[in-house]
Parts: sequence; C-alpha cells; structure tokens
Amino acid sequence: MNATLGPGVLVHQLLGAFLLPPLNVILLLLLGLWLRRRHRFAGGLLLTLSLVLLYALATPRMAMWLSGSLERFPVVSPAEVRATGAIVVLGGGKKPAPEYGRNEPSADTLMRLRYAAHLARRSGRPLLVSGGAPLGGEPEGVVMARTLAEDYGVPPRWVEQGSDTTLDNARLSAQLLRADGVRSITLVSQGWHLSRAVPMFEQQGLTVLPAPTGFVRYDGSGPIWYLPSGRAMQETHAALREWVGRLYYAGRERLSGLSARLRS
Repeated sequence: MNATLGPGVLVHQLLGAFLLPPLNVILLLLLGLWLRRRHRFAGGLLLTLSLVLLYALATPRMAMWLSGSLERFPVVSPAEVRATGAIVVLGGGKKPAPEYGRNEPSADTLMRLRYAAHLARRSGRPLLVSGGAPLGGEPEGVVMARTLAEDYGVPPRWVEQGSDTTLDNARLSAQLLRADGVRSITLVSQGWHLSRAVPMFEQQGLTVLPAPTGFVRYDGSGPIWYLPSGRAMQETHAALREWVGRLYYAGRERLSGLSARLRS
C-alpha cells in the first residue's frame, strides 16, 4: 500500500530523527570533525564526546536506566482489572509481513496485544484497540483487531482506527467508550509509554488503571550490561523519544495556558 504522510506526522518524524540517536550523535561527530580543522582541542573534545555517547547509548545498562526513569507503574492484578469497565490497548506500529501477505503488528504492538489478551481472559473485561495509520496504509487498529481475534481468540468490542498520536488515541477512544457508558479503563502499553499516556486519558474524563508490559530488562549482570548491542540502542532510542514527547507536550500546554491568559 502507498503511504501518505500528513504534514504534522512528517514534522514529528523529521524532528525525532534530528533530536534522537543515532542521527544526533552522528551530527555531533561531523561537527567535531569540521571544528577540528580550526580549533583542534574543541573539535577533539566533540569527537570524544560523540564516541562516548554512541557507546553509552548502545549499552543495556543505559537502556535500563533510561527506561526505568519512565516505568513508574507496578504490575496489575486481575482483580484490579475486573474493577474497570474495559481494557484499552494502544498501538505501537505495524509492519509488512510478506510471509503472511499482509500487515502484522510490530514487536511492541504484539507485546501489548499478548498482555491485553492475557488480562481479558482473566478478568472478562471487553477490549478496545486504538491505532490509526500515521504513515499511511492499513490502520493499526484493524491489524490489532485481526491479531487478537485470529491468534488469541479474543476479538475486541471496539476498534479505533483514526489516531495518529497518543493524544488522538485518548480522545478518539474516550468517544467510543463514553458512547457505551464506560468511564474506567485498564490501559495497556509499554511501561515507558504509560507515564505520558495515562494523563492524556485522564484528561478525557476517564479513570485509568495503568497496566504496563514490556519492561526493559536484561539477563545476566555486571560487565555483560556494558557490552553494546543493537537491541540496547533501540531501547535507549525509545526511552529518549518518550522524554522528548513529554517535553513537547509540556511545552505545548504551557504555551496554550499563556495564550489563554493573554486573551483573557
């Protein structure tokens, strides 16, 4: 399917690429190389800093530390889930799967769906899946609903498929839930994501029980955690992206408040 990026999504993608590793570290390294021709010490300092950052951001120790700063919520019990009206699962991406001849959930989304199905079976609560198509093509919500029904035998009651952002997830999901009289939810996503997502759903008037999954953990200990890996770089990228997202929404709220005060 052809992807059609909206201008807002494109801006988010570009800003994320420049602000996050590995591109921000590469740009710092290039700046150091350029500066070294004129100011040898300053250029060398930037080169050293960029290499140290590149190593640190690729270690399991850094991945766990950054993710741990976001993983605020504890594991939930089936009894807690039963006290809510529905289980809401947030989309975390999809990908083409040639072996299936269709789209399938990304690794993050699949982790969320598996845990949501686990909670649904033990609590009896209905499921809502939420995810649009910010990069074009088939909406994530449709892919998620198909996976829950075919692979886990728990089809969702609601499918939200118009969202491009977490804020959209909250707004559009709340509309579907309110129409059926649901006022309290169990919200399933990665632990590092829920610290930003929960307040957005609460702002829609919902009572939210965070149900984190996908905690960033590694086997072993000690020196093993300081060996760089691609997986660790991916997880540090996700955590830093979440911090950037939190700063972006915090800044937007401040600007909205300032604008409202100036108009009054």
